[in-house]
Amino acid sequence: MSYPSPPPGPPSAGYGVPTPYASWIQRVGGYLLDILILIPAYIVIIVGAGLASTDSTGLVSIGLVLTLLGYVAVFGLLIWNMIIRQGRTGWSIGKQVVGIRLISEQTGQPLGAGMTFVRLLAHFLDSLACYLGWLWPLWDQKRQTFADKLLRSVVVVQKKA
Repeated sequence: MSYPSPPPGPPSAGYGVPTPYASWIQRVGGYLLDILILIPAYIVIIVGAGLASTDSTGLVSIGLVLTLLGYVAVFGLLIWNMIIRQGRTGWSIGKQVVGIRLISEQTGQPLGAGMTFVRLLAHFLDSLACYLGWLWPLWDQKRQTFADKLLRSVVVVQKKA
């Protein structure tokens, strides 16, 4: 004797209220803040280069070390903030301050460090044709750059809890 199959379950709740896409001004603001955090490292590079151009052998050595440390700091901060941190959480420091987040259009989750690095490389496309790709979010429905379209990513308004 077989039993009838159970009735279907209730419909899913859906995805809720859609998160608004970040404006172009918010995106620029986040990017500028990400650049501003590099200023101390650039100051170290400038001071080091100034010392390295003196006639004193001791100061030249100190200047070269400072310049090298400054470059390591710049690249280290860029890799950590723009690739690792943003890839894992969706927020770079600048994006977090402004209240916007980079996520996958399909999953709503952060892209991961690898895809965030690929997105950073894909921004080269935004610079072709007179930097038109950087301006594309001004009129695009999802406010995406060419790199965002290529990687299916979006930047949304979402404050860190």
